[in-house]
Amino acid sequence: MYLARRSQLRGPDMTMKHLFIIRTKREEGVSWKLYATILLTWQAFVLLFPVLEPVFVVGTRRVSFFYSYPRASGCGIILEPRSVQHLQQSQRTKHQIRLDWHRFSMNVGTVGREGYRHPPSVERNLPHLDIPQRGMKHWPWRRKETNNVHAKWSKK
Repeated sequence: MYLARRSQLRGPDMTMKHLFIIRTKREEGVSWKLYATILLTWQAFVLLFPVLEPVFVVGTRRVSFFYSYPRASGCGIILEPRSVQHLQQSQRTKHQIRLDWHRFSMNVGTVGREGYRHPPSVERNLPHLDIPQRGMKHWPWRRKETNNVHAKWSKK
């Protein structure tokens, strides 16, 4: 069902056979452990897809897609509005909600005046949420710290 739905949304160039090959191919440089994790996570998503997709479509007017990010050692679920399916990928990205798990760099230094953490940074493989329309990227790991930034000014 998932492959048929995705093929129908992406058009004639993206056949079910082509999607199956993309989903099951082990890319060069990807460890067997990561490959198995991505494959098993995709299969878990496919098992839940018949229940989740109607909820997403009716509740949020969005469709769901499973993506893997082998170079970043992870995978995720993307929710995209049905109304943007005709747009190119770069334009659809602006409207997506992404629940991802992959490696990214995260600053762990002190919090600056603007509320964001500064270097040094560390690489972590963590679950996170991206909602570009709300300015959220890799939330909750990359977020503006508001504790005490404004409090010290309001006491004066």
